[in-house]
Amino acid sequence: MFSDYLRMAINSIRSRRLRSLVTLLGVIIGVAGVITSVSIAEGIKQQVAAETSNLAGDVLTIRPGTQLSRDSSGIIGGINFLSPNTTSSPLSEKDLATIRDTEGVRLSVPLSSLPGLSSKDDKSYNEAIIIGTTPGLFNLLDIEVEFGNFFDKDSGEKFAVIGPAVAKNLFQENVPVGQSFKVRGHEFIVNGVLERQQTASFSQGVDFNKVVIIPYSTAKQMNKGALESYEILAQVNHAKDLDKVAAQIEKQLSAGRGGQKDFSILRASDTRKVSDKVIDLISSMIIVIAVISMLVGGVGIMNVMLVSVSERTREIGIRKAVGATNSQIASQFIIEAAVLSLWGALLGIFAAALINAGLRIFTGIQPAIVWEVILFAGVLAVIIGVVFGVAPALKAARRNPIDALRSDS
Repeated sequence: MFSDYLRMAINSIRSRRLRSLVTLLGVIIGVAGVITSVSIAEGIKQQVAAETSNLAGDVLTIRPGTQLSRDSSGIIGGINFLSPNTTSSPLSEKDLATIRDTEGVRLSVPLSSLPGLSSKDDKSYNEAIIIGTTPGLFNLLDIEVEFGNFFDKDSGEKFAVIGPAVAKNLFQENVPVGQSFKVRGHEFIVNGVLERQQTASFSQGVDFNKVVIIPYSTAKQMNKGALESYEILAQVNHAKDLDKVAAQIEKQLSAGRGGQKDFSILRASDTRKVSDKVIDLISSMIIVIAVISMLVGGVGIMNVMLVSVSERTREIGIRKAVGATNSQIASQFIIEAAVLSLWGALLGIFAAALINAGLRIFTGIQPAIVWEVILFAGVLAVIIGVVFGVAPALKAARRNPIDALRSDS
C-alpha cells in the first residue's frame, strides 16, 4: 500500500510541476542556505587553522584592543580581532621596546601598516598592503621567499619583498626581482617575491599575497620618524615559559600605558578560538534565517496540499466509498507532502553544491562539505513538510464520502 501511495504522490507532483517548484522555493533556499553557510564556516575554520599553524608554539601576538576574557568553558570572548579596533591606542615604539626588554623574550617583531599606493611608471596597485617590519618576521612565520631573498638586516635601505599578487598586477610577471617601483614617492628595489599563500592570512590580519614588506627603519623615515604597530610578535626563549612571559609582558605594558590594559596578548590557539567564535556566530545567524525560510516553505507546502485536497474531493469520495479508511486517506496525503518536501531538499542540496563550486572557482573561499549537515538539512526539510502536511491530510480524511461524491471537483 505504501508503494501505491508513493506512486500516486509522484504522479500528483509531476502533473503540477511548475506549481510544486514555486511552492518549494522556501525549502530549496532554506536547505541551500544551511548547507552553504556551514560549508563556508568550516572552510574558513580550516583556513584559519592552517594559517595559525604558521606561528610557532613559542610566539605571542600582542595587539591593541580590550584584554581577552575566558568563561568557565574556556571560550575566548571580548573582542573581534578580525576587524581593526578604533577605540584602542596603537602599539608604540615604546611598547615595542618594553616587549623587547621583557625577560624571557628572545625576539620581538613589529608589524606596522603604512597608507599609500604602490606604483610603477603610470600603473598602481590599489590593493597592496604596505608593511614595515624587521627581518625577524620570517623567523617567526612559516612563509618562504620563492624568488630572491628577504632583506637580511634593517639597514634602512630601500629594498622590498612583495607578494605574488603585487608582482602580477604591478609588473605583469612572476619574478620582478631587481626591478624598481615606488611607494609614496619613494623608490624601492624588489629583493624577493613570497610564495603564494592559499588564502588570506586570517591569523595575522593581512593577505600575504598582496603585501609590500619594507624595512621598519625605512617605513619610520617615510612616516616622519614615528611609527606605530598594529601588531607585535614576541618569541620566548622556552615554550614552557609562554604563560609566564605573557604575564610579564602584560604587567610591563600596562605599567607603561598608565595602568591601562587596552591591549591583548594571544597565543596561536587563542587567535584561532577568537576567529572561530566570530565565524560560528555569523554562521548561526545565517542558519536561523535559512530555517525560517524552510518554515515559510512548509507553509507553502500546506497551502498547495490544501488546494490539492479541494481539487481531488471527488477522488477522496470514491476511495472512501470503496472502503478506504480515514487513516489511509490521511497517510496518502502525508506521504505526498513528504515526497514534495524531499524533492525540495534534493533541489536545495543540488543548489548548495553549485554555490560551493562557484565559490571555490571564483573566490578565495574554500567551502568544506559537512555530510552531517547535508543529512540534517534534508531530514529537517522532510519533517517540516510532513508537519505542515498534517492539516491538509486531516481535512481530506474527514471528508464526508457522500458530500465528496456530490462534489464537481
